[in-house]
Amino acid sequence: MKKKIFYVLLGVLVVFTLSGCMMNLLDITLDPGIYLGYSKNNNIPTTDDLLTYDGTLGLYTITIPTSDLTYEEIDEGGAIFELSYYKILYVKSDGNIASASIPIWKDVVENNNLERITIYLDKAKMEEGKAVGVGDDTKLLQDWYLAGNWGAKTWDEDAIKFERQGDVLVATISKEFKANDTIKYKIKPTPGWQPWHMIFNGEVYSDQSDDAVYTLKSNTNELTVRFYPKISYIEFEEK
Repeated sequence: MKKKIFYVLLGVLVVFTLSGCMMNLLDITLDPGIYLGYSKNNNIPTTDDLLTYDGTLGLYTITIPTSDLTYEEIDEGGAIFELSYYKILYVKSDGNIASASIPIWKDVVENNNLERITIYLDKAKMEEGKAVGVGDDTKLLQDWYLAGNWGAKTWDEDAIKFERQGDVLVATISKEFKANDTIKYKIKPTPGWQPWHMIFNGEVYSDQSDDAVYTLKSNTNELTVRFYPKISYIEFEEK
C-alpha cells in the first residue's frame, strides 16, 4: 500500500514538473519596452514592433506601412465605415500597461494617399485601458469638433470646429463661467458624429464612452481647449 502511494505521489510530482516546464516553454515573454499591437501581429507584438524614443519630440514612436493594416467594416445604423485598430503595450518589471484600442479611419488614409503612419506615445501620460498618451499622425488629417452642454445646440450643429495650430488643435468657448461650474464634452469627427467609433472623450475612442467632464477653477468668460491628437491629450486654459 505504501509503495502504491509512493508511485502515485511520484507520478503527481512528475506531472507538475513537466507542466511547469511546458509552461516555461510555451510562455512567450518580451523584454521591458514599449510595443505596438495591431492587425499585422494580431496584437501579439515581437521585437520588430518596439517603439523607440525620439529625443527631439520627447515621445516614443514607431512608423508602419499602411499596407500592413487590415480594416474592419463597422456598421453604424446602416452606414459602413472601415477602421483598423492598434494599441500600445508597455512592458515593465513591475507590471504591464496596455492602452485602449485606437482606430485608424481608412478614408483618411486613402484620401491622403498615405503610405506610412507614425504612432506616438507620451509614456508619462499613459494609463491602463485608456487611449490617453497614445495617438498617430492620421488624427491631424481629419476634422474634429468640440461638442458639449454649454449651449442649446452645442452637442450638435453648434459644436465648435477645432482650428489647427501646428500639431495642436484649438477651440475656444466664449461664455460666462463661474469657479466650480462644470461642462460635459466630447470630441467628434464630423458634425453628425459618425463614425462614432472615433468619438474622443479625453480618454478613449468609443461609441459607448461616457461624457468627459471639466470643472472650472476660476471665474472666466473664455475657455480655450487644446487637443493634441498625436497623443490623445486635452488641456484647458481659463482666461
